[in-house]
Amino acid sequence: MKRNEYNFSDAYFRMISSNIKKGLYRQIGKGSGRIVYDLDNGQVIKAAMNVKGVAQNIEEYRVSSIDRSNLFARIYDVSDDYQYLVMDKAENVTDISDVWNYFGVTGNNELFQNFRLRNLSEKYNLLIWDFGRAVNWGIIGGKPVIIDYGFTRRVRKRYY
Repeated sequence: MKRNEYNFSDAYFRMISSNIKKGLYRQIGKGSGRIVYDLDNGQVIKAAMNVKGVAQNIEEYRVSSIDRSNLFARIYDVSDDYQYLVMDKAENVTDISDVWNYFGVTGNNELFQNFRLRNLSEKYNLLIWDFGRAVNWGIIGGKPVIIDYGFTRRVRKRYY
């Protein structure tokens, strides 16, 4: 995979790792494979806790490097070992109806039929039902974006 135009240095990621170990970043999320920390600069770091997290970072970076839909939170860079991924920070979506309203639908069944989302799901091997979970969405610039898109069919099949 081609590195992003931001191309953070190895020293930057070593500093991030050191700061995480020192407890300098506030944890704002945690899943089965990654912990998300607020960098307090409009970005977050997704730190892999295990091979599942590394696989999810790889998938998110892969999708972000080729996608032009503007429906995914922007990824700035990933460490060479995929242990760390830097992404735009988003406001939490606490109610999935905010996403429904944006897409002009009244529920998840309609959301899953949305052409743009179905196309993204098929194109990037994403699980369509993940789009129906508020925790996978955030708000950036007043519009919903997908903030957790590393749990692809490939990752699910191999690690879950």
